[in-house]
Amino acid sequence: MGFFSNLLDNFKAKDFHMKSRMKVASVQRLFKENYRLTLRVYKGKQFADPKMIINQLDKKTSDKIKANEKDVSIKSSMNVGDFEKEIKKVYGLTVQVADEFDRYLINDKYTLGQASRREPLIDWLKERNYKGIEDFLEKHNCKTLEEYYKKH
Repeated sequence: MGFFSNLLDNFKAKDFHMKSRMKVASVQRLFKENYRLTLRVYKGKQFADPKMIINQLDKKTSDKIKANEKDVSIKSSMNVGDFEKEIKKVYGLTVQVADEFDRYLINDKYTLGQASRREPLIDWLKERNYKGIEDFLEKHNCKTLEEYYKKH
């Protein structure tokens, strides 16, 4: 983690591509595969139907969805907040980035690369005097985060 990981994020190939002709579920799946994070996509103030194509969401919300053909390419070095703003600017869509289990939203100050490496969680644990994820799991008698979240 830290400086070298953040530096490498700048040189990675473009990690994520999004087009208005994609289904919401496809965008979410690709985002999860690339970043191990959850992408929440909204139509207005409600979650978008995962079966809908992005450029068809315009017919289902009062928000103006831009059904342009622009391809958005996102790198791991982009801040979460900037990524969310870019999707709003290009497509008129509201998106939010959450952890891999969709339990909490990622703070806008982190990059997508940092979030995919679980740095927000690690920082939260350090603030609570845990040595890391393993220490936290051990103290909660769990082997994985998935097991912890199922119990809580």
